[in-house]
Amino acid sequence: MNSETIDTGPKAEGTLNIADFYQNATVLVTGGTGFIGKVLVEKLLRCFEVKKIYLLIRRKENAAVSDRLQRMLEGPIFDRIRSTLPDAKERFAKVVAVDTTFEREDIVDDVDKAKLCNEVQIVFHVMASIRFDEVLDDAIALNVTSAQRLYSLASSMAELRSIVHVSTFYSNCDRKYIEERIYDDIPYGGVDHIQRFFKSLNPEEKKRMTQLVVGDMPNSYVFSKKCAEVIIDREFGKLPIGIFRPPIVISSYREPEPGWVDCFHGATGLCVPVVLGKTMWYYGDPNIKPFMSPVDHTVAGMLATACDIYRRQCTILPVEKPVPVYNFAFEKNDFTYGEYVGLVCSGIRNPIDRFLSRIKYRVCPWKIFPRILLWLLTLQARAADEILSWFGKRGSNMKTISAITSLANAVEYFRLRTWTMDNSNVQRMLTLLSRDDAQRLDFDGDRIDWQDYHKSYAKGIAAELMRKNHRRQQYRKSSMAKLLHVSRFYRDSVVLVTGGTGFLGKVLVEKLLRSFEVKKIFLLIREKRGVSPTQRLQQMISDPIFDTIRGSLQDPKTAFEKLVAIETDYTSQEFVKEPYKSDLLNETQVVFHSMASVRFDLGFQNIMDTNVTGTERLYNFLRNASRLQAIVHVSTFYSNCDRTHIEECVYDDIRYGGWDNVRRIIEPLTESEKNNLMPAIIGPLPNNYTFSKKCAEVMIQQQFSHLPIGIFRPPIVTPSYKEPIPGWVDCIQGATGLCIPILKQQLLWYYGEPTARPALAPVDYCIAGMITAACDVYERHEANRVLQSYDRHVSTPPVYNFSFDKNPITWQQFINLVGAGLPTLMGRKLSTLRMRITRWRILSRITFWWMYFVAFIADMFLTLFRKRKSYVRIVSGLNMLADASEIFRCNTWTARNDNIQRLLSSLSEEDEALLVFDVDQIDWADYFEQFTKGLSVVLERRERKRQQKKKPDASAIV
Repeated sequence: MNSETIDTGPKAEGTLNIADFYQNATVLVTGGTGFIGKVLVEKLLRCFEVKKIYLLIRRKENAAVSDRLQRMLEGPIFDRIRSTLPDAKERFAKVVAVDTTFEREDIVDDVDKAKLCNEVQIVFHVMASIRFDEVLDDAIALNVTSAQRLYSLASSMAELRSIVHVSTFYSNCDRKYIEERIYDDIPYGGVDHIQRFFKSLNPEEKKRMTQLVVGDMPNSYVFSKKCAEVIIDREFGKLPIGIFRPPIVISSYREPEPGWVDCFHGATGLCVPVVLGKTMWYYGDPNIKPFMSPVDHTVAGMLATACDIYRRQCTILPVEKPVPVYNFAFEKNDFTYGEYVGLVCSGIRNPIDRFLSRIKYRVCPWKIFPRILLWLLTLQARAADEILSWFGKRGSNMKTISAITSLANAVEYFRLRTWTMDNSNVQRMLTLLSRDDAQRLDFDGDRIDWQDYHKSYAKGIAAELMRKNHRRQQYRKSSMAKLLHVSRFYRDSVVLVTGGTGFLGKVLVEKLLRSFEVKKIFLLIREKRGVSPTQRLQQMISDPIFDTIRGSLQDPKTAFEKLVAIETDYTSQEFVKEPYKSDLLNETQVVFHSMASVRFDLGFQNIMDTNVTGTERLYNFLRNASRLQAIVHVSTFYSNCDRTHIEECVYDDIRYGGWDNVRRIIEPLTESEKNNLMPAIIGPLPNNYTFSKKCAEVMIQQQFSHLPIGIFRPPIVTPSYKEPIPGWVDCIQGATGLCIPILKQQLLWYYGEPTARPALAPVDYCIAGMITAACDVYERHEANRVLQSYDRHVSTPPVYNFSFDKNPITWQQFINLVGAGLPTLMGRKLSTLRMRITRWRILSRITFWWMYFVAFIADMFLTLFRKRKSYVRIVSGLNMLADASEIFRCNTWTARNDNIQRLLSSLSEEDEALLVFDVDQIDWADYFEQFTKGLSVVLERRERKRQQKKKPDASAIV
């Protein structure tokens, strides 16, 4: 909108009265923890008598907003306030953090909303995603939708005077001449249509369409900023709002200290190699003049802009007031990229380095030379990292080269083009400043002495590099020194366990009772086949697994009295009823959610209800647990087995719009329709079970990452190694079930890759890892110890890949080791022929046909003697198990297990002997000897139970 306006206010010097404008004002800032935001907050606190500053801060990596604010105020940028102002403490108290979620329509809760609407007078919207490689709909969500939601909130602010929307000078960089107005020429039907269109695309399609839609624009960032400007003009033009367009923002000139910077984006990041003495040539036109602005000048311009918006609102008398735009760029005192190289190098102290840097660091108009240099640097970095790896150290040279190259490519567009512009509004503001305000707010870019500025530019970059290196070293030292005192963590704690009557659950409960001084263990147990939860608990503790407690503890009865069975129905929204509901919410401190359906052949709806919906109900319930310290969600290492390498992060790549959309799709379908649709929905994942586990992880990340929760991914869980009984197992599923024919000394070859390496872990090792992970989740949540690594991405919530690869065995070795534990010499010799993993599917089918034939003959004889047939059923079950686990025998996965390795190194001395879970240290020959014995015991136990069931029938016949 560009209607004629009449400015009825005075235009003399001092018209703005900026000091009076901010006197006793309440200011709202988004992006206050960022580069520009920190300088803005510091300037407001130091130079103006504001009443209060609200910072809208998002919870990040499980860090509370108050903690993020505290860390920000402790930074060196606020040292000047601490050292020069006697009332520094009172000034810092003016800054208030507000927990914000821009993903919701209501970005703050009702209490904070009422407070903001009643108090806020000035708004600075600085927050934005500045990633140039963002997919377009994500960039729009972060830079457009968040602004819409903020300004919708601002529409309800009773005392609102001014809003400054921080855009970018390059929001219309597809034009050569940029005016101080909004260009409403968004292609493809506008931003709303683009958002609707992108919703139906998969990630790969979104990447391709992003490049097409942005067109002549260099990236999604500037395109989304243009969209935000159009939305403001269209929807919020009646508000006292203005658009502030800064150019490339670089380190400070004077305030709060010369050369201050805390991030290495854009032009600053490209200068890091100069400071480090590295050789780096960038492709570009050395005669192009860039638009750059020191961050303190930029913030001063923003502060003046807010006042000018208010002045215009009060004095301009148009029919329709246009949204004012401020092109914060100056062209009278500029320099070229070629001159910029020299200016940056002039700040290097050492004369030799200063001389050599002019050769090492250049902007070159021929692309071939930077590419050749990049190839040489990459080769050098790879060699350096390889040498470091020989000494057991992690190299970061390749990562540094890749980061600088990515940044250089991202801003190449701006090194090849120049723009002209109108900056009348900014120039007019300069004329309206009083002398005092002009001293307080110096933002005239035409008066910057760039030679003087760059004397502190390189120094500021070097100082920040030193700060980052110091923080990295301090973090690593604290990580090494910080020990997990697991025994202390569980002392007098109340633990909640789901799936406590299952294979993992029994070992977990036994370990907690035997090795830790827990106060109470709540077990959520379902009624099963008419057996009550209390009866199922009694059956569980009568299992031989608890004989160690009965034989080693002085008072085992007291230990078992700590177990409390609670009847549960996961199919109901209120799955726990009073009085247990209140007990759980008031007492529970640690939660292990190990309950899951592990049947690969279960119906789609059933397994999703159990593994996803049931989990969602549990965690919704735990939101209100007042003493909650840690939750360990037991997933599976194979939840993302469609990948060959698995990181310790949640992969949110569920097809068909994500789990919520899948749930809506399948809800009206019949069971047969759901099962027919299942293969298309789960895609490359092998079965419903792994898909359901993946959905649960994504659901946790999206809905419950604010809770103290961690995702534990065990691999194929096998019988125990040492505790509580060597070789103990009570189920014959998965890899354990496939070993039964070995003990029966039958001929059966399985189809698979003999050299593939399975990820295996004994159940007692898994439980020790889970118990330790709970303590780590608590430490990370309470002390804000989310692993902020400088070398890799850290996921939220923390993920623990319980996978080890330094001491692997192949599937064929697995089969051979089980056979080596047979009691007879002949059995051991023949087992390698009877049981094999073969690459030829036909050989596997022939052996199964033979087993079916033998089983059929055996069942015929049983029928003749009027006995119950079971052999064909057993072979069918084994065949089904072999087919279901085929994918795991044919493939090998690699994984990051940094969190698990960190747990191993963080155990205190008192816990090291108590919690053994380093699978890399297992003696597999010794382990499989126990494995075979344990499996033999469970088969004998099941046979005795079967015989005992038959005896009453025989007596009845007599």
